[in-house]
Parts: sequence; C-alpha cells; structure tokens
Amino acid sequence: MFLNTLAAEFTKLRTTASFWWTTVLFVAVGLGWAAMTGATTLEADGGFPTLWAPTIATTVYIIGFPVLMIQAIMLITTEYRYGVQSSTFLATPRRWTVALAKLLLYAAFAAALTFVVVVVGFYLARALAPASAAEFFDPFNDADAQHIMWVYPAAAAMTVMISQGIALLLRQTAGTVALMLIWFMGLEQVFRLVPKIGADIVGYLPFENLGAFVNGVQLEGIGWDTYGSGAYFLVWAVAAWVAGVVVLQRRDA
Repeated sequence: MFLNTLAAEFTKLRTTASFWWTTVLFVAVGLGWAAMTGATTLEADGGFPTLWAPTIATTVYIIGFPVLMIQAIMLITTEYRYGVQSSTFLATPRRWTVALAKLLLYAAFAAALTFVVVVVGFYLARALAPASAAEFFDPFNDADAQHIMWVYPAAAAMTVMISQGIALLLRQTAGTVALMLIWFMGLEQVFRLVPKIGADIVGYLPFENLGAFVNGVQLEGIGWDTYGSGAYFLVWAVAAWVAGVVVLQRRDA
C-alpha cells in the first residue's frame, strides 16, 4: 500500500512544472557561483592555497536552500490550492502515509541533488581556476570539502522536513513560504535585541543551530558542538513534521 502511495507521489512530483524549475534554479545557482569562483581565483603564489571549498559551495546553502524550501512547501500546499487533497485522502485514507511519502521523496531528492551540485561545483571551480591554485585543491582529499559533501545533503533533508511540517500546519503556499524564508534569512537575529537574555536565546533557536552545523562554527553559550547543533535542528524538524501530521489527521481534508 505504501509503495503505491510513494509511486503516486513520485508521479505528481515529476509531472509538476515547478519541480523542474526549482531544480534548474538550484543547479544554476550552485554551479554558476562555483564557475565564477574558479574563474576569478588568484594564482597560488608562494604555495599558498587560493581556492577553498566553503567559498565554492556557499551559495548552495545561502540561496539554494531557500529554493528547496519553496518546492518542499509546494509539494504539500499545491494540493490545497487546487482543492485536490480530498481526492488524495479518499484514495489513501491513512493520511500520514501521504505526508510520509512526500517527505521521503523530496528529502531524498534534495539530499542527492545537493550532493551532486556540491561535487560538480568543486570540480568545475577547480577546472576554471589557475593551474597553480587547482593543484592545491583536491575535493576528495580536502577536509573542508569532505565535510561539506555530507553536511550539506544532511542539512538539505532536514530543511525539507521542517518546511513540510510547517506547510502541513498552515496549508497555504504564500504564508508558509514567507514565514520560512524570513525565518531562514534572519528572523532569529531579532531575539538578540531582547535585553540581557537575547544572546542566550538565539543559541537555542533552530536555524542558528543549522547554520552552525553547516558552517562548522560552534555557537557560544550552549552545551554542544556543531554536530550537536545538527542534532538539535533535527529535533525541531521532527517536532514540526509530527505536529503537522497530527493536525493533518485531525482536521477536515
């Protein structure tokens, strides 16, 4: 039964125009920046590296992740926009299996796409960089590049989960997209303005921890390292998704 649901959701996904547009945009952003980074890299005079993995991949996270968020949200909310969710749930009365299928499909796709774009971006930048710079950068033997190759896909999958959880709660594309983009792009920094406790609060907010996990920079004033930050964000993502599924099960289609 679940495999049939998975197949049906895959058909919906691959036959939706927005899926292809957002995928192309994600690839263009990631590889376009990588190409520009490689082409503008300076010569590695004096044996000092000038091509770095975090610089090559930065737009995959900063710009690419919001694109993944939008498609993850639309995978949930588009059915409500066109009023076809009732047909979906009539065919699959166990609604949670529909939500799970949507999550597994797009989380796996987002993680795989992120990995491919990151790796291709590394080699594209290396190919376009001056020879002296390229010889110092071997992605599969570079610690920063290896870190990005698994952290970015993991973060992409978790971002899909939290986005779909909020989408299940709100059921409205524009509102969910606006909330998630504002949240991702800096809403949590507002809490720094709270007198005395603001800086402490920020360290326990989800996207601050996601940023720490992705960038490998430990947050101050909290009791875990960057991997703990990744686990902490996962807890938020799971909580949001479970809350969304609970609401999905209880309210009218």
